Amino acid sequence: MASMTASATPTRDELIGRARDLVPVLRERAAEAEALRRLPDATNRAFQEAGLYRLYLPRRYGGYEADYQLQIDVAAELGRGCGSSAWVQSILASHSWVHGMLGQEAQDEVWGKTPEAIIASAFPTRGASATPVEGGFVVDGRWSFTSGVDHCEWSHLNLLVPRPGQPPQHYFAAVPARDYTIIDDWHVAGMRGTGSKSIDLTKIFVPAHRALDTHQCVGGPTAGSALSPGPLFRMPLFALFAHGIVGPAVGMALGALDCVLAPLRASRKSQAGLTVGGLPTVQVRLAEASAEIDAARALLQAASDEATALAAADIVPSLEPRVRWRRNGAYAGSLCLRAVERLYPLAGANGLAEASPFQRVFRDIHGACAHIALTWDVQGANYGGVLLGGASTDPKL
Repeated sequence: MASMTASATPTRDELIGRARDLVPVLRERAAEAEALRRLPDATNRAFQEAGLYRLYLPRRYGGYEADYQLQIDVAAELGRGCGSSAWVQSILASHSWVHGMLGQEAQDEVWGKTPEAIIASAFPTRGASATPVEGGFVVDGRWSFTSGVDHCEWSHLNLLVPRPGQPPQHYFAAVPARDYTIIDDWHVAGMRGTGSKSIDLTKIFVPAHRALDTHQCVGGPTAGSALSPGPLFRMPLFALFAHGIVGPAVGMALGALDCVLAPLRASRKSQAGLTVGGLPTVQVRLAEASAEIDAARALLQAASDEATALAAADIVPSLEPRVRWRRNGAYAGSLCLRAVERLYPLAGANGLAEASPFQRVFRDIHGACAHIALTWDVQGANYGGVLLGGASTDPKL
């Protein structure tokens, strides 16, 4: 098992700085990521070498077990260069947080001999099944949207186990790469570089110790928090997990702002000879977009701070804050999307060019915000119902 002394652990500022230093090369490789339809090997190595997959990895395996907000801040930097690359880093790093809630046997299987192992996740398609059997589950069929799977040694399957008269019971269940076949079916308009392919499994047994009952992960002790007693592995899973994928959206919005600011600062002129940046309407668009990005970051930071403080005090959050944090993640994503759309007229016709980073950001942020956790109509309606005294429409919250 790898070990790391406290003195060797980088500070959060150092880790954010490492992410910021990667922005120029990520920007250069963004077209390559789209052409490959997955994360370039060199980018995956760069993330490994910078320690950016270790943010939530338990210290027992050489990880940093960092504060929850750090991943959001790291992804916000990476997303300025390439939204797809930031998404993959954020998703894979966040799965260490999920797996860190399991017990020692499951953790040792993944990280005991290979502490650099990274974990993807996958959602079942129609016809996929998870059947409870003695000692675990048998899974069969196709799971999809497995971002970054080409670079992963394991995947977390979302299991939806039927229950009579009730919503399905949800689990995350870890399976090694040898148990599945990757299907190259990721042909999309946005987020092309995420490599979010499908995987096929044929009657694979998953032992119970590798399955996490997410309905029990609403805050408070987990099997993993007994091994890593800080607040990280006692925080509510689905109330906060989506914030990790809003981090890349923040970065995408910041990248869009970078795209339009550079020519405006260079005194770009209109066909009539007017300095475009001197127009008050342009200045107001820049102010509104930057305010939306700042507001998104503030919402995410406030949720991280509140959830961390409750976990540190051994307080299990009630339903209202859990659903509110989920709401905030979706609203933050909407704010970032709104900022990019607000900046769109300032990109001009050149922003449509294939070589322009802006058109990629525009496609990518729409792809990111199509994720169910960031779909405002779903998450906003859930919070409104809970605020009026109803039950959550998502039993995992």
